[in-house]
Amino acid sequence: MSSTARHPSDSGDRPTPVAALSAVPQPAQALRELERVLDVFRTVNRKAKDVVSDSRLQQLEWVAGELALALPLGLTETAGDSLAELLAPDAVHAYLLYGRGGYLRTAHIVATDPASYDTSERIRIFCLGIIAEQARVEFEAPDVPPWGLRPTVSPKKADLITDHLEEQAGQWTEVDCPDVIVRGLAMWGVMRDTLPRLGELESMLVEDMVPEETIPQALTIVRQPQGGLRGKMPEPETDSLSADTGRRLVAWLERRTKLMTHLQGGVPRHLWLSAWHPNTGVPIDRRGISRWYKGVADEVQVRQDAEGTPEEELVLTRWETMRRTLFAQRQSC
Repeated sequence: MSSTARHPSDSGDRPTPVAALSAVPQPAQALRELERVLDVFRTVNRKAKDVVSDSRLQQLEWVAGELALALPLGLTETAGDSLAELLAPDAVHAYLLYGRGGYLRTAHIVATDPASYDTSERIRIFCLGIIAEQARVEFEAPDVPPWGLRPTVSPKKADLITDHLEEQAGQWTEVDCPDVIVRGLAMWGVMRDTLPRLGELESMLVEDMVPEETIPQALTIVRQPQGGLRGKMPEPETDSLSADTGRRLVAWLERRTKLMTHLQGGVPRHLWLSAWHPNTGVPIDRRGISRWYKGVADEVQVRQDAEGTPEEELVLTRWETMRRTLFAQRQSC
């Protein structure tokens, strides 16, 4: 049974004053202009993720949220008047100080790693520049903290992955060895020789190999711009391969040809193909590569746990962390 609609004050409760309903202050002009710029990025993200990716939009939203928190704390007297004033050098300097001091955190996280502060500040500065460019306001970019690798654990942990894969392969004859192990040995050899990121590994093509007679001697990699170089064109780079990696690639190429026999339509050019049903023979993406690597690393960790290995000496389970470890080793040589 329905009842007649009534105003809340008809119930006998004291009516809500009109002033209380309109007490929420309007955001500053600078924040309103900032929101309009974000709306543009959101629209582009929905229609063209190659221009504004989900991760980039998340960073832009994060910086905008921090600016909204920083403005009431006091940046400059005129910072709220317009987006141009909010992005003026003095206001940006004050904002970065608040950010570095931890005053703009919304989560209860205590970070003591200086590298994390530098990474956050680089993202802040980069996003401020993008916002200013879209809004067509002047922006004087502060000095960006230099890139540096975080301290990493011993690169000898990479040997544990190699040893595990070789041990798995040793349990089979060369003919019967599963495709995924043959691919894993070749992929891990490429990792150790050329240090590719997951996206770079995913995009490798068969023609990227530089053969000499019958064994590949080098591999051309399209390095993806990182950090302050984002937005620039990727550039190819040719890296040498060890003799072991070359032989493992030859073994993988033989398996790769057989994996494609059931496919209909075009033949994939990608170097790395899935060896699992029902997607056997189709290009493997970065998530598939990441899952494969983590599965191998987890198996190694199980053995380490049984041997009583301290936690800090356990093998690294993230591809990028291992890549950075090997890169740091190479840089120190």
